[in-house]
Amino acid sequence: MRIRIDAPSSPPPLDTLAAGVARLRAAGMAVEDASGVVRGRHAYLNGDDGARAASLVDALAADVDVLWLARGGYGLTRILSRIAAPRGRSPTVIGFSDATALFAHLWGQGIHCVHGPLATTLAAEPADSFEHCLAVLERRARGTALPLAAGAAVDVEGRLFAGNLCVLCALVGTPSFPNLDGAVLVLEEVGERPYRVDRMLTQLLAAGALSGVRAVVAGHLTNCVEPTNGSGARDAAPAALDVFAERLGAAGIPLATGLHAGHAAPNRALPLGARARVQAGAGGGALTLLEDLP
Repeated sequence: MRIRIDAPSSPPPLDTLAAGVARLRAAGMAVEDASGVVRGRHAYLNGDDGARAASLVDALAADVDVLWLARGGYGLTRILSRIAAPRGRSPTVIGFSDATALFAHLWGQGIHCVHGPLATTLAAEPADSFEHCLAVLERRARGTALPLAAGAAVDVEGRLFAGNLCVLCALVGTPSFPNLDGAVLVLEEVGERPYRVDRMLTQLLAAGALSGVRAVVAGHLTNCVEPTNGSGARDAAPAALDVFAERLGAAGIPLATGLHAGHAAPNRALPLGARARVQAGAGGGALTLLEDLP
């Protein structure tokens, strides 16, 4: 595979970026020189909006197989209005976190996207997760069953969409919010206290943004905990996963849990738009990929 790396969000750390490139090259991938991917010294943006947008537009039209996003953070929502799907062939886009905004914006426009490791997190992936990621990109992951935790009975099929809860919530009311009717929606999060998870899920539900979703699958909810309340004057905060269960249960949306996807390793690659089946119950379950990317 021929791979280009771009960083349209926050500036990527050079050491983890180099480690990710090295791992791809060791696996036989042809990775373009990524030495110029870091621009400027802004605290949280990898260069100004114009430069980031122009680089991303160029990368989406490049004659490569894969456009690998370098880092998440923040920045894509500022430039989505400048991003149009190119005519003709376009590389498959892979990433997660802030990449959710780009996936949502491109949803239904014919560009293939994969929710999976970033170029800067790739080196930390276990061997089986790295191999699965390559299998998804090479269209040979059909039939793969990704394990889920035990829980309530769920058995549904739908088109996969996966993303970060906070970023998806930030798109509500914008032209970039995806139509999730008929979708199996994988949601992950990092560093958000349970009441904030509650607020974001409540907003999505109240806005009708989850109308038609076949099921939600919870991925990693990394460090989504409440700081210890030393006073003892209040009840303990619910776990973030319990918030998912309460909010989605009240809305009648089936919930499956325990998928290894998001801000922790392993971060299993998910081909967006491909059909998947979610089966779970008291004995555990699986999310099975019924299709490869086209």
